[in-house]
Amino acid sequence: MLGLWALVVLVSGLSSLAGYGLFDGASPEALAFILAYAGGAILTMLADTLMPEAFEKGGAQAGLLTSVGFALAFALTTLE
Repeated sequence: MLGLWALVVLVSGLSSLAGYGLFDGASPEALAFILAYAGGAILTMLADTLMPEAFEKGGAQAGLLTSVGFALAFALTTLE
């Protein structure tokens, strides 16, 4: 299990380095598309993997709190 997570950390670090190198001079439109795609992937993962368990254990508030968390993350991103 530790080896698998070590591999995930390694691949994530190398991917981040490659992304920084490849997209350093990218246009704002290209970066916006990439960030929107990544955000959609995260929301899909949340909906598919975590939300069923959250609704089972947390009830109807789970959806509302997820939306509040997403809105807060969006608001913090706009402060940059």
